[in-house]
Order: sequence, then C-alpha cells, then structure tokens
Amino acid sequence: MTPSRPDLDVIIRMVPKGARVLDLGCGDGTLLAELVEKQGVQGRGVEVDEANVRACVSRGLSVRHGNIEEGLADFPDGMFDVVILSQTVAYLNRPLGVLEEMARVGRSAIISFENAGYWRARWRAVRGRGGGSTLASGLPRIRSITLPQFQETLQQLGLRTEESILLNGSGQVRRWPTIRARAAVYRVARFPSAPPV
Repeated sequence: MTPSRPDLDVIIRMVPKGARVLDLGCGDGTLLAELVEKQGVQGRGVEVDEANVRACVSRGLSVRHGNIEEGLADFPDGMFDVVILSQTVAYLNRPLGVLEEMARVGRSAIISFENAGYWRARWRAVRGRGGGSTLASGLPRIRSITLPQFQETLQQLGLRTEESILLNGSGQVRRWPTIRARAAVYRVARFPSAPPV
C-alpha cells in the first residue's frame, strides 16, 4: 500500500482470509485487489464513479456501479463477512443510513476516516485556515469527524467496537488518541441483542 494510506494496510490485516467482502466506495479497486491477492477474499465493490468502475473491471474485480447512499437493497441480510468503508464516511450526505446498511448486509464492518480532532487539524482551524478543503479546490464537501463523535454514533446505531487501530502516519497511537491520531480504523459489529435494522 502507499505510505499516504497506512489505513489500507490495517484494513487488510483486519480482514480474515477467504472472507466474503463488500467494499463500498471502492474507488479504482486498489484495496479490493490487494484483499483478493493477499487474503484470498471473495470480493465485490460498489462505486459511483464510472471511470473507477472501469478501472476495477480492468483489474478483473466484481464491481457494481451505484450510489451507496441509495441503499444496498440488492444484497440480503448477512450476505458478507466484512463490509468496508475506507475514507468515505466523511463525504456522505447520509452516513447513518449507510452505516445501518453495512450492519445489515455484513457480519462486521470496517470503517476508516481522518480524525478531525488531530492536533494539527485543530491548530489549523484555530488559525482560521478551516477544517477541510478550500472553496476553490474543487473537492467535495467533507464532514469533520472526531473519535468521540464516531464512538457516540456507533452507540446510537447499536454497534460495538471489536477492534480499533488509531494511526499517526504508519505508527499506532495509544496515548491521547483523540488529539494524536491522524486516522482511525474501526472494526465494528451489531450487539447481539440489538434489533435488526
């Protein structure tokens, strides 16, 4: 994986060998291809950008063109062992619906995102530089997500954290992660007693 995305290496380690995997917002298929090669997964993807779908197909990946915010009605409950949402949740207009669908179609979910509570992000905001991309950047709107906010959302949805890896570059953060972690990777599942979505 590229040094700029150490979360992808963590995700690969979290996925069991031979698992049935759904990668939401799979981009050009970089992660999905690595999972097929290294973990021998049965992988599928969903991607909204047509050029990325073509890139996935050229890699021999099974990818459906679609908007994950419109739901995953094509997939029955519990169809996948793992559903992945890597660096995508911050760009969604309706993230709760996507997280609920992930919990419905997968036995567990892996979500990675940039921590808006990271001290450099806070310092940038204090200096008046904003918390995301500039108006002229052409990049989509990004939602600021901190570790406590994400954990609170999991509780609201009846999801429990099975594993979390908090990163600063490629190193793992254990002390003061709320301000020292640049990125987070969570593996979550529904509480056994939680009602179905």
